[in-house]
Amino acid sequence: MASLPDVAPCAPYLSIPYSPYGYLPSLPAGIIFSILFGLITAANLLNTIRTKYWWMGFFLTAGALLETIGWVGRTVAHECVYNVTLSTMQISTLIMGPAYTQTGVYIALWLVLNVLGTEISPVPPKIYLVVVFLVDCVCLLLQAIGGGIAGAAFESGASTQLGTDIMVAGIISQLVSGCVFLAFLGLVVPRAWRRLQERENRRLALTMTATVVSTVMMVLRGFYRSVELCQGWRGYLITNQGFVVGLDAVPMVVAMGGLAILNPGVLLRGFEMKRTDGLDMEKDERIETSEYR
Repeated sequence: MASLPDVAPCAPYLSIPYSPYGYLPSLPAGIIFSILFGLITAANLLNTIRTKYWWMGFFLTAGALLETIGWVGRTVAHECVYNVTLSTMQISTLIMGPAYTQTGVYIALWLVLNVLGTEISPVPPKIYLVVVFLVDCVCLLLQAIGGGIAGAAFESGASTQLGTDIMVAGIISQLVSGCVFLAFLGLVVPRAWRRLQERENRRLALTMTATVVSTVMMVLRGFYRSVELCQGWRGYLITNQGFVVGLDAVPMVVAMGGLAILNPGVLLRGFEMKRTDGLDMEKDERIETSEYR
């Protein structure tokens, strides 16, 4: 990525032939997705306050908030397309946001496993949750460090290769984590199928459905972002706006919106959880497992 020549951040588009995006960010798309992700953020925040599932709510809300910030940035970039700081901010937030949501999904499945019975899980839920949480922390750290290095290098006119490579490592690690989790769901869902079909477990079935759909959408988006960043900052995918809309924004609206509508915390209200694994992540314990023991 080459540095921009000396041009005003909000100069008219095509004042020079080169922009950080390779196109003029769409104003309608920016407004639409800013509103959608803003509504999802508000819904997640309200659901968290209502249910008091603080950890899960924090990650789901943070993921949607980062998406909102990214799309607000793209909306402003329609008028300030040459603003390098704005460009770096929007790409960083849109890349990191799904990692938070993915962690929220991990917690949601952990809660469901403690309802249906830990025997349906191939590994103890406590171990599974700790491992995937640590992996996601590493992915986020790599993405944040890589984005910071690349952004600083771009503004100074230096090579962005190091920062880009670190970001790519983070996004690919997150993709691998998502694929492994999807395979994990492929083992858990068949084992839980009979119990999920029981009438009293309808809300658990909805929670599992939201978890599976959200994971599939995030894996799809992860494949896109991995290929995009591997192509580089002037690659075909990153310089064509339709891809970020169709393969990032839309899948993440489905993933995050599904979790906001079929919120695991809301659906699990009324159950009481028996803490058999020693992991105390929620003060409000409402999931009962004794009937399955």
